[in-house]
Amino acid sequence: MSFLSKIVPGYRPFRYVGEKIACNLCGSGEKSVIATRDRWLNPLTNVICTNCGLIRVDPMPTDAELDRYYTDHYRLHYQSTLEPTPKTIERGMSGAKTRLSYLSKLIKPGARVLDIGAGGGEFLAEAKRLGFEVEGVEPSVGFARYAERTYGVKVHIAPLMKIDFGGRKFDLIHSFHVFEHLRDPFASMKLVHSLLAPGGYFYVAVPNMAEKRTPTGMFHFAHVHGFAYESLRMMAEKAGFEWVPSEALRAAQVFRRIETPQTGWFRFPNHARELEQKFRDARLSRHLFSSAPYRRAWARLMRKLGERKLKNAG
Repeated sequence: MSFLSKIVPGYRPFRYVGEKIACNLCGSGEKSVIATRDRWLNPLTNVICTNCGLIRVDPMPTDAELDRYYTDHYRLHYQSTLEPTPKTIERGMSGAKTRLSYLSKLIKPGARVLDIGAGGGEFLAEAKRLGFEVEGVEPSVGFARYAERTYGVKVHIAPLMKIDFGGRKFDLIHSFHVFEHLRDPFASMKLVHSLLAPGGYFYVAVPNMAEKRTPTGMFHFAHVHGFAYESLRMMAEKAGFEWVPSEALRAAQVFRRIETPQTGWFRFPNHARELEQKFRDARLSRHLFSSAPYRRAWARLMRKLGERKLKNAG
């Protein structure tokens, strides 16, 4: 372990070889480099598809490399822990309650719910409390075992594509910050479609690459794909979903399963050019002179103070 990895938990470079691939959304090989470093300044090349705007790590890690990373390295690399901490549990439960306050209204009482990327099980626990039949998917053994023993929920400890669900269908499939980690997110969306009952709902949230962040702040080895609202919606519609209209055009949306994929899914032809320009304009000096980093710092401070207040009150 390097000196930097000891004092900065996020600085744990993962060595891999990878391979060159085409765009997972549109199949184009045309690309443009938008970053050569990750958020910890490790070497990491990210490219944008100049046809549809989907971002990917280049070269892309192989399936075997990603399996090794998520089984043995991810939680330490990303969160510096092999099991949930009180802070991650509290944040996870708060977010789960917020999302379920809306999602629970879309499905019937006792409906079957699957959580992809269940983590420590907070979403499963809240859905179970509301009376839904739940199960989860979480490849990290420590987090999955914690969810099982703490909340009494079923969690499959394996990548989504390797699980046999025995023909079970779900009324709601929930995925919070998972699809950016997948080597083949389109295939996984197709699988989600097949796992949903007719008219079932798919909630998917990913980091929004259209946000204004530091020039390298959006890049991390674990995030092998990068979405914005436009690319997320296009991929879901191509996979056989229809968009449930929302005023918040961010990379967290609800989709409904339909029987026939939409042929007009390529609905944002200017998205690639506009998103690429956003990264071209992302200079550190410009960022520091904008209000964005200070608003984010203030929001983080308020969140931490709120968490400390709740902890002291408990």
